[in-house]
Amino acid sequence: MEEISMRIGARGKFIDFWSRAVTGPICFESDFDKRVYWPKLKKITEKWGIKYDPDHMVPCDDEMLDRLWQAAIDLVAEVGVLCTDTRRIIEFSRKEILDAAANTADRYTVGVGKDSFTAVHRGFEDYDHVKNPVSVLGRILGPVSQDIYHQIAMSYAQVPQIDMCHFQGNLTEIYGMPITPDSPWEMFSELWSVAQVKDVCRQVCRPGLADGGIRAIAMSAMQAAFDPGWGANKGDFRCCLTLPHQKVEYKHLSRALQWHTYGINFYSIMTSSPGGLSGGPATSAVTGTAEWIIQKLLFDVPLNGSWSVDAMYFSNTSKYSLWCSNHQNAAVTKNTVCEPLTGGGWQMTHGIGHENFFWESAASAISAVVLGNGVSGGTGAQSGLKDHQSGLGLQFSAEVGEAVAKARLTRAHANDLVKRIMAKYQPTIDSHTAHKMGGDFRECYNLVTVQPQKWYMDMYDKVKKELTQMGLPMEY
Repeated sequence: MEEISMRIGARGKFIDFWSRAVTGPICFESDFDKRVYWPKLKKITEKWGIKYDPDHMVPCDDEMLDRLWQAAIDLVAEVGVLCTDTRRIIEFSRKEILDAAANTADRYTVGVGKDSFTAVHRGFEDYDHVKNPVSVLGRILGPVSQDIYHQIAMSYAQVPQIDMCHFQGNLTEIYGMPITPDSPWEMFSELWSVAQVKDVCRQVCRPGLADGGIRAIAMSAMQAAFDPGWGANKGDFRCCLTLPHQKVEYKHLSRALQWHTYGINFYSIMTSSPGGLSGGPATSAVTGTAEWIIQKLLFDVPLNGSWSVDAMYFSNTSKYSLWCSNHQNAAVTKNTVCEPLTGGGWQMTHGIGHENFFWESAASAISAVVLGNGVSGGTGAQSGLKDHQSGLGLQFSAEVGEAVAKARLTRAHANDLVKRIMAKYQPTIDSHTAHKMGGDFRECYNLVTVQPQKWYMDMYDKVKKELTQMGLPMEY
């Protein structure tokens, strides 16, 4: 009989850790960025020999991943986390860091009833399971038109492989009023959106499907929609994020306390921004890996995954950001027995109606599954343009993940495949034109039947056929 994990992470240390936001060394934010965080990050990255290698988009060097993990430990131990409310640094000892990493849970459970879903830690090239990929997360990001909110949500909920979804489409106004944080309009928007999501899930006979959407900023709006009768319930999950980079606010600590005491799961993201504050890809990968440690120490976050974004042109799948995400996740997965992380690109750069949207999704899913991570997908156009969300995109990502496991791809084979795929879509990311390419949901779907248009299905099949020809057998 499989042993059930009872590790509870760092929750018992919260009072001690959080009190350091009051008692720690004083530091102004500008000084923290320029005189503490960045000099230490650069020195530690050089010390451990972390270098960007575009020939290895999927990490194959285990010794390098161990060095990346050690660099992340050093960064947290030597820099700490700045609480911007108190202007004090929360410091951690190396032992506290190692204890938190060793005591992390190896699984999470979301959803309720027949839709309850548990994911357990997997290693690299770990395919001997009934279910592959380990998890499938739908991502509905960016602005959504109110008149087709229901159809977009349904396009995801009806995907057979979906385990959970960030039903995160954001309205820009409600009742003619702009939606702003802490306003009654934000609360109205959250009440309306949750009601739509729960209705969609009931209509596809998935009433307990977990919703992890972050549609509201204010806790008051989120709490208004938590009702086990009609609204959000304890099978759903929300979020708790840190600030870039290695910073936190009191409201983040309070949010973690709120979710833990209420008894629901929540997620965070291992953020790095190559080309931005975290520097190049090498220093960014160290930062992103360190964020997993920080979020375990300060939040004991139950679900996580890498979200590296190219700061020069918003993209999760560029030659810089995908490299960072893959290495960050791999370093944590190899050196801990943590819950399965979400891997690959969380949203695509091209519009959902462009062929490259599917190629980005393929590179992301291949990277994730070979590294033992969960798959996500469905959103395009940098999550910035209205109505660029596609359930078919998520289904495609899940099917690519299934094919990776069935073919039992090695990391070396996956790396070769991902590089060839990236050659197809990287040029339009380099030219900063990808987000303008491809139609939106109204063009790609029949709004009455909520089924993809024939031309859209033909594009989906075309990419699957080409993937088969490239060495990843897929049905089409």
